Amino acid sequence: TRAAAVAARATELAREAARRHPERVWVAASVGPLGAVRADGGEYRGRYGLTEAELVRFHRPRIEAAAAGRPDVLALETVPDVVEARAMLTAAARVDVPVWLSYTVADGRTRAGQSLTEAFAVALGHPRVIAVGVNCCAPAEVAPALRVAAAVTGLPGVAYPNSGERWDAERGWHGSAVPTADAVAAWYAAGARLIGGCCRVGPARLAPVAAAVRDLGAPPTGAGLRG
Repeated sequence: TRAAAVAARATELAREAARRHPERVWVAASVGPLGAVRADGGEYRGRYGLTEAELVRFHRPRIEAAAAGRPDVLALETVPDVVEARAMLTAAARVDVPVWLSYTVADGRTRAGQSLTEAFAVALGHPRVIAVGVNCCAPAEVAPALRVAAAVTGLPGVAYPNSGERWDAERGWHGSAVPTADAVAAWYAAGARLIGGCCRVGPARLAPVAAAVRDLGAPPTGAGLRG
């Protein structure tokens, strides 16, 4: 289909850009939640009223199309619900590409309200999962979530929160904008090995995060911006 061709071409373009970098750069293909596709904010709630089998049928062609471009890894990201995470991992089991699983969280739980212990347990023993963590959440949520992820799975952590800003119709975006070096160090200490930024963390805001990663002695490819 045309959508599958676009996905493959996006991976090709990303790989062309990566070849210009002096260090090896991974190319990740993003597979987001059903709620984002509906454009109804459901990625911040989960629980779409669908069965797990229905979610598998929805995600399988998307995951297969993303994998067809031969990325280095599939980013199963911004997942709000344990049921959807299980469905995505079931769909990913048939493709020969490693994956990372990343939840969006709030108040120490998934957006659907499940415990993070339950959430990260779905990755246990899955043959494709190489890392687990969180994205598109407030920076303060990252370190506690990563500690749970490491305790449950023993896998490397993924950490790419949003800016932490909040939207106000009168004031616009306000609040925290850039994680501090201390915050990045705490993520690394909690197990994060893939560190970056999500919504409203563009190149300028990512630069201090990348610098903090370098100061930790982490590999240069340890910081990135997902897209």
